[in-house]
Amino acid sequence: MKDDDPEKRIRELERGLADVTRMPARELPTGESPYEGYTPPTGDAPYTTNAPYTANAPYTSGTPYTPSAPSTGGAPWGSPYGFGAPPRRRRKPYSWFLVVFFLVFFLPPIIGVVTHLVTSSTIRSAFGNGPNAPARSNVPTTVPRGGELRMSGNSENKTVACNDGKLTLAGYKSQYSVTGHCVSLTVGGYNNYVTVDTADTVESSGYNNVVIDYACNNGNLTLSSYSNVFTVTGHCASLAIKSYGNQVTVDSVDSVNVSGYNNIVTYHSGTPKITDSGSSNNIQLG
Repeated sequence: MKDDDPEKRIRELERGLADVTRMPARELPTGESPYEGYTPPTGDAPYTTNAPYTANAPYTSGTPYTPSAPSTGGAPWGSPYGFGAPPRRRRKPYSWFLVVFFLVFFLPPIIGVVTHLVTSSTIRSAFGNGPNAPARSNVPTTVPRGGELRMSGNSENKTVACNDGKLTLAGYKSQYSVTGHCVSLTVGGYNNYVTVDTADTVESSGYNNVVIDYACNNGNLTLSSYSNVFTVTGHCASLAIKSYGNQVTVDSVDSVNVSGYNNIVTYHSGTPKITDSGSSNNIQLG
């Protein structure tokens, strides 16, 4: 009896279509099993804490730094364009030019100054006066007979022949020896040491000067500045002091006129006429 169930036939057709369209299963090689080497999980292992932290070893200094040797220069660098190394730069001659310029223009003046200083020290030491003493001039300076002469300088040691003339000394820190007879002698400047044979008039217009007059010869002494020391031998006609802080010693004098202050006057003999219009002056026989 034929099976006339349509639904059953439809199911058989669908099953055959499915068998035709299904992809064939991959054939495994001989001896190979599916999922070989795979072990199914058996559960996570229990959590274990990490090992405790241990500090690093203490720092120890390494080998001390040694500077590398100076470079001796490598091979010349090449040109990026293939033209070879550039030419070596020539050293400029400026250093030799400066040395030659110094030797020509600066060395001779320096040698001259040093020679002058050495020579001056040698001259001063030759007289036994020490390095700071003035150098003595061997040629005396002469005042024209009956004329006038003015001298100035620093740390000099000179002999001046007066020749009945008028002499003015305006230097400082100098030594002057005045020979002969002067009609007038004016000692200016400061810190000078002056000796004079004889003079009709001696005046000090400077300060801190020391004057020794060996023969006053009835002359006149005038001190118009301060802090001077006069030592006078012989007889003087007059002594006038117009400033302060002076010291005068004279053998004898006819008149003494003091208008300054803090002056000391000592005369060895005689009875001079004394006029003291200043203050704190000491005028006495001594």
